[in-house]
Amino acid sequence: MALPIEAYTVVAQKERVIDLFENGQLQPLNHRELTDDHLWCCSFMAHSDALALVRRLDGMGLNTTQGPDSDIVVVNEFDQSIDPYCEWLQIGQWDKAWIVWFAGTEPKTVIAREGWDPSVGSGLSFSDGSDIEFVRMDENVEVHRNKETGEEVYVGRTETPVEVLYERASKIITANMRTAGEPPLQSEALQQVTVAVNEMSHVCGHPHATWQAWWLLGKGQIAIAQYEKAYQSFSNAYAKEQNHTAIPREWGGVCLELKRFDEAVEINRLAVAIEPDNNELVANLAISMLFAGQLDLADRTIEAAMKLAPQDPVNKNIRGLITETQEGRRPQPRSFQDLSDPAKPKKKAWMFWK
Repeated sequence: MALPIEAYTVVAQKERVIDLFENGQLQPLNHRELTDDHLWCCSFMAHSDALALVRRLDGMGLNTTQGPDSDIVVVNEFDQSIDPYCEWLQIGQWDKAWIVWFAGTEPKTVIAREGWDPSVGSGLSFSDGSDIEFVRMDENVEVHRNKETGEEVYVGRTETPVEVLYERASKIITANMRTAGEPPLQSEALQQVTVAVNEMSHVCGHPHATWQAWWLLGKGQIAIAQYEKAYQSFSNAYAKEQNHTAIPREWGGVCLELKRFDEAVEINRLAVAIEPDNNELVANLAISMLFAGQLDLADRTIEAAMKLAPQDPVNKNIRGLITETQEGRRPQPRSFQDLSDPAKPKKKAWMFWK
């Protein structure tokens, strides 16, 4: 028996992957998934989708890189290459179609999808992309246009491209941003951002995810009150970029939400070290010191912020909170809500009895 190869086809030794389907680790992928007695395969229109499946199978412990007895290979219909090299798979032409079969067996019959015709084959032709231009996305189908003829060319995908997910999710997250201390989203906005966060999480699951993707993921997680996850997202963003204040600024705020006050101080110090003359970053450091109970340092730090921006009303407000805490009129804050509670009135000298 044999199986047809269409575009980019992931082929596996059936005995090596069958358990993944039986225990539910793998679900049916698309309508081009086929098996015979010895092989399992799934065809993809886009090379990137085939490689994405290979990475996924590699993460499940399958050998996807070492020949000659790898578990998984990718077969390219357009040049009949098999990667990596293996000795268990044979490839050949059946009329106008390309087929593969298990080494040592005879390809007397072909198991194919409904409508497959060997006199036509896949009907696909290879393009390096130089003669087409991207037009739009229709769900999971990329629409391109042939530059010479104007004809539209369709590239079906089993997954939405990462670039599209990033654009779509970033727009929703950016339109619904929250900072630490603000209430999380509700109702319809909550649902929209939850979907966007899931999509951005998929983007960040790729090994080349940028710090901006991780930062946006963290901002989305703040908006839906996933503070622990946001903490990790900003940590990942900082691991990729240490010279942008937006990362420690948000990271430090999440630490305050999680009551990791000493860590918030250290992270806000990182932000101030990047821009020491930024009064907002210095004020954030003062607030984190207030939460950490470092009142004298908080007092000196907010004074420094006020020298940078004497008329800033937020700095004046923070200065008042620190003073009230030092004088005992305000309990040591443990949450942003504590800062909203009114302070006890300042006692006059003759007010010595409650």
